[in-house]
Amino acid sequence: MQPLSDSLVVAIVSLAADAIICVDSRQNITFFNEGAARVFGYEASEMMGQPLSLLLPARIRGEHPAHVSAFGASKVSARKMGERTLISGVRKNGEEFPAEAAIAHMPSADGNVYSVVLRDVTAQRRAQEMNERLIVEMEKAVNQRDEMLALVSHDLRNPANAVKMLAGSILRDDAENPSTLPHDIVERASAMLQAATQMDSLIQDLLDSSRIESGRLRLLPASTRVADLISAALETLSPIAISKSVSLTCSLAPELPTVFADASRVGQVLSNLVGNAIRFTPEGGTVSIQASRDGKGVLFAVQDSGVGIAPEDLPYVFDRFWQSKRMNRSGAGLGLAIARGIVLGHGGKIWIESSPGNGTVASFTLPTAPPPGFRP
Repeated sequence: MQPLSDSLVVAIVSLAADAIICVDSRQNITFFNEGAARVFGYEASEMMGQPLSLLLPARIRGEHPAHVSAFGASKVSARKMGERTLISGVRKNGEEFPAEAAIAHMPSADGNVYSVVLRDVTAQRRAQEMNERLIVEMEKAVNQRDEMLALVSHDLRNPANAVKMLAGSILRDDAENPSTLPHDIVERASAMLQAATQMDSLIQDLLDSSRIESGRLRLLPASTRVADLISAALETLSPIAISKSVSLTCSLAPELPTVFADASRVGQVLSNLVGNAIRFTPEGGTVSIQASRDGKGVLFAVQDSGVGIAPEDLPYVFDRFWQSKRMNRSGAGLGLAIARGIVLGHGGKIWIESSPGNGTVASFTLPTAPPPGFRP
């Protein structure tokens, strides 16, 4: 391979997008490429023989030559971009701008000569500053939203709880003294209790979703038996399955270890996954909860014989506010997003496998021991 000629090297360097400047031992400019002309606004002919400090802000011109000389006397022959802090340059019109620079020195018969490669990073700095401002504004907006959500949720819960209490009182009276209240009153009280309970659940989902998004979901994990977690889920959800004529079963592998989990939060996950499975399984179908060993953790799976999920919908099932088209809208579409946040908060994984007409399997894992760095 033939080496490049000096004239060809000069031509290539001249066309470089970055500013490339060479100075002699007196720090006067001996080379000023087209990139430097574009960056600084000077023609090369204007800068030949001029001191390098002319391209620097007035406040540092006096001390800059000494810094260059000290670098030339050091054993370090070059400093790359990124190894030095940002510097400031000054254009012909007096505008100051931020820049990254690499510098090298080499000996010559007249003393050290220096070459500088400089890049104008004005656009990058503006973008960075804008991003930083946007992050600050976003954090402020999220905090304001969370404060408003907490306040509104508190205010909404008071009337919801009052309705639950009053409707529950009517139903208890009817249970203790059958036939003393008109049947339509009992039905209306039952509907009121159901609606108020659903409202309370939606409020809790909004709060949990907000906490997960901001990284403030509180977990209180402890060593917990898998059988206890599933038993609690079955106790809560069996009546729903019976009302839909869906068979709800469980299958636990023998000698399962305990999991390190927040029982209440894992109950939320199971309630959501099993509740979805029952909702999308037709009468006469089956829903099963399974648990088995999975490496250093335990694998939970909720399998149903329901309608399944279309392939194009699977990537979105854990998105906030996403709703399946399989049935009419129910809830706020936060259940699976919350379940995912809870499982990830435990250091586990969660995923869903499904196809239309072949049912769905929702799986997640929980650790058997505290994750590294865990602090109670």
